[in-house]
Formats: sequence, C-alpha cells, structure tokens
Amino acid sequence: MNKIFIGIDLAWGEKNLSGFCAFELSTSSKTSKPKLKILELKLIKSIDDIVFEINKYKEHEVYVGVDAPLVIPNKTGNRDIEKKFNKDFAKYKISMLPANRKILSKYSPKIRSEELYKRLASLGFKRDYAHKKVVFEVYTHSTIAMLWNDHKILPYKRKKGRDTPFIKEQLSIYTRYLKKALASDEIFKTDIMMLRGQKIKEYEDKLDAITCAYSIYYCLYHDAKHYQVAGIDTFVTPISKWKTYIVRCADDTLYTGVTTDVHRRVQEHNGTKLGAKYTKNKRPVELVYYENRDDKVDAMQREYAIKQLSRKEKLELINSL
Repeated sequence: MNKIFIGIDLAWGEKNLSGFCAFELSTSSKTSKPKLKILELKLIKSIDDIVFEINKYKEHEVYVGVDAPLVIPNKTGNRDIEKKFNKDFAKYKISMLPANRKILSKYSPKIRSEELYKRLASLGFKRDYAHKKVVFEVYTHSTIAMLWNDHKILPYKRKKGRDTPFIKEQLSIYTRYLKKALASDEIFKTDIMMLRGQKIKEYEDKLDAITCAYSIYYCLYHDAKHYQVAGIDTFVTPISKWKTYIVRCADDTLYTGVTTDVHRRVQEHNGTKLGAKYTKNKRPVELVYYENRDDKVDAMQREYAIKQLSRKEKLELINSL
C-alpha cells in the first residue's frame, strides 16, 4: 500500500479555483534514493471535484494537507491556533490571519474549508498521523521559511508595492526550492517570465498545492509542531531544522555539535570524513541528546553554552529527557 500525499491550496469562494497536487515516494532506476513524484497537479473548482480526486487514492494511505482552516469554532477573532502560532513564529516575522466564521462566511454561505473537512471526515479521515487517512491544516509560508528560505517569509504573494517583475522573481526562487525537493516535472519547466495576468496566479496556486503536499509529507517524518482546536491536533507545520546535539564517544567522552539532521550527522561521525576531528578516533559515537533551536545562530550559541558545562552538568542535561 503506497503512501499518497495530497496538497490543496483551497479557494475560499466558489468562483475561484483551488490548487490540487498528489505525489508519492518513488525510486528511480538510476538511484535507490526515493524521490517525490508528482502524480497529479491541477486546478479544481468545486468541493465535490476535490473529494472525487482524493477518493481516487482510497486504496492507499492518504495524507492531505489543506491551506485553509478546517475547524472554526469561533464567530469572531482568532482561534487558539493563530494566537499560539503567531506567538511562536513572531521571532521569524511570520504570522497567520484570523480565521473565524464572520470573515469566512463572506466568501461562501457554507464555509468551504469546513465543508471539505466534513466530507473527508465522513470518508474516515482523521487529524492524527497514527491513522491511514489523515488530514491537517498546513501553511505554505511557514513551510517555505522553515525548510528553504532561511527562516524568512518568501514575498511571492501579490501585495501593494510588489510589481509583476518582482512577483515573477520570487516565484522563480520558489520554483527552485521545489525542484530540489521533488523529482522532475513539467511544472518546473514553465517559463515564468512569459506568464501574463491570471496565468501568474494559476502558477502560484499550483506551487502552493505542491507545498501543501510537501508539508504534510515532511511533518510525517520530521520534527514538527502541532496546534490544536478543542484539544485535538488540527494544524501542523515544520519547525526550524537546526539542532544542538550531544554524542557519547567510544571512550565515554561527550561531544557537542550543531546540525540540521542528527541522524545523518551521527552517520558522518561514525563512517565518513565529514565527521568531526574529535570523534574520528573515538568511534563509534552514540546520539544521547538533542534539542531544536530557532536557527543556526541560536544552535551555535546553545552549543557553546553546553560546552561550558561540566561533565556532571552535561549528564544531568542528557538524563533530563
């Protein structure tokens, strides 16, 4: 049973199109390393059509990421999701707009994102990665910032002061990020500079659908932060990849470092020339502690602080997990 990852950049009103992407993990004949292969990438109008497309993969494990609020208990103001996310991501100058019934009902009498969630729930989708049919809210801005754009917003959305050449430049950057993350696809061959008018928005919607799918995929396998509605996980986002870690060497000494992938880094320490000079003659090393940090600078500052600790204090830190 394959895992299928679906991303939906949902339009809030019936008149606009929604971006839809489905991809799977695929291994090419040239390399055994899995790549993410796009199966479908299109623009869809109705909720019925979106559900139909998702239901094509009913025989598989399906993970759906939707860039829209799925559960909206509040008539006005912010949900706890927006409040907590905005507090956590303020250091990156990333925020979410308020999601409430008063605002969303202006776009559609039936709130489309809520309607989509109800339809998916009736098909057995849960807000829980432990299930084989999964749906979460995701947010393209936080995914792009945390995974690719050095913890900063990529300003590719149309806003006052951003002209068309600027938007195209940002979409080109966006495309390069996705090309590195996924297998080759026709969307990446688009000549962005030749796009005009509505075609620019349609191209953006497709990129966002890919990112929604990538978000739900990434958060299944990597460190992520969940935000809840009424005590149930509802929204998920990648967090900073930077970590400060401690390994125990074969001679029982402790080594502290920083990385974006602790498991890869341990492999480097144990079997390649990329490992630290200190651990080279003290193999094998064992990962005994790591913690997520806000960015590279924060990780390095924490590394320095840990290195100032005594061995007893380091062991206390390790045992605090």
